[in-house]
Amino acid sequence: MKVWKPMPLTADHLQQRLDALVRDCGVPGASLAVWADGEGFEAAAGVCNLETRVPVTSDTLFQIGSITKLYTAALVMQLVEEGKLDLEAPVRKVLPEFRVKDEAVAARVTLRQLLSHTSGITGDYFKDAGRGEDRVARFVSMMAGLEQVHQPGEMFSYCNTGFVAAGRMIEVANGTTWDKAIRTRIAKILDTPAFSTLPEQAMRYQTAIGHLGAPGALMVTPIAYLAASNGPAGATPMAKARDIVTFARMMMNEGVAPNGKQVLTAESVHAMHLRNIICPKGMNIDAIGLASFMWDWNGNGHYEVFGHDGSTIGQAAWLRYHPESETAFCLLTNGGNGKAMADALIREVFAAEAGIAPPEPAKPDPALVLDAARYAGRYANSMEEIEVTPEGGKLVAMVTPSPDYAVMSGGPKRVVLEAVNTELFLGVAPGMTLPQSWHFLGRDGGDRALYLHLGVRAHKRV
Repeated sequence: MKVWKPMPLTADHLQQRLDALVRDCGVPGASLAVWADGEGFEAAAGVCNLETRVPVTSDTLFQIGSITKLYTAALVMQLVEEGKLDLEAPVRKVLPEFRVKDEAVAARVTLRQLLSHTSGITGDYFKDAGRGEDRVARFVSMMAGLEQVHQPGEMFSYCNTGFVAAGRMIEVANGTTWDKAIRTRIAKILDTPAFSTLPEQAMRYQTAIGHLGAPGALMVTPIAYLAASNGPAGATPMAKARDIVTFARMMMNEGVAPNGKQVLTAESVHAMHLRNIICPKGMNIDAIGLASFMWDWNGNGHYEVFGHDGSTIGQAAWLRYHPESETAFCLLTNGGNGKAMADALIREVFAAEAGIAPPEPAKPDPALVLDAARYAGRYANSMEEIEVTPEGGKLVAMVTPSPDYAVMSGGPKRVVLEAVNTELFLGVAPGMTLPQSWHFLGRDGGDRALYLHLGVRAHKRV
């Protein structure tokens, strides 16, 4: 294995690009790692904290958010290999005490549905179950009142709570806490000792803090971490960008780590990369496997790029890997318009090193005539309520976070929606430069949309 170099893929280019994008996107700090052509490259820019002004280096730990879900799914697959877990069996086979509000769902929902975001269980529930070693078990007991966004297998809606339940299943099957399992069964085997699941582990290293607000008016977040009980979904883990690329290299090498140690079987890697659900066309992901986000960038009907995004309070992360060319990319940021930065770098790196890049985003159709009544109304999930109203021939969405999520979301947002077709709309959130996809799906018994899908989450008409 070659030595990691603080050098871009082409002489000084990646470092210069990272420096420029940190400035142009209003990102306080960022760390980038890329594996391509059999070599690792790193770049770092900006600061860990706008108050202390400590510079980011390639050894700085950032919160990786939901990239953690790939690690949780990998732990599940290890235990499936050992015969201790079964993807197709009901969750209650391992957790007899498992409850959600709909008893029929609690009795039949499977581990596969948890890992593929198809359980329909309310996904954004971040109540703190404390810091004891039984915190994951306590959180799962708190899921008893969670309602359904949709029925299991009917569609998909991003589900953090499902991954906490999967984390508890790992604990029962492995006989240890989830934190210990991920450290001993993955991080240690990968030789990534800085990978941390708790603040007291991360404080051994230089760490980045999140920032809230719009670029140019950012502040250090008053809350450093989400609840530790949500760890299996991504609430607390921190890592170096190179650590995440090391995980991706293992996934591109049929489960064998760069040091030659076997983490997963090739069959388990294939299972994680096998499509479970197709996403609506025009969404920022094309399909979902077992935790894995999947993309068909070249439009040939096959998924050739895998990875995951992650976000916590004021931090965001992106992982992409292309097994055919053995190219992997990880960007970690701590605030600002990181999405625009990630989009630019992903296009540049993969076009240069893999000969492939994400397709250009869809364009609004100004000639499209809409029936505003199909879209207008209120849509909600546990995290936010969205009021959609017609205004000047377009749709305007007012997004109001629930009280428990006001700090995470940054407050209410007004977004103008432009139609691409009768299902897909584009809207740019305040402070951002790239649009999000807004999908109006289904029917409520009449001609009105039943669901508004935003940020891979379903919001049901209320």
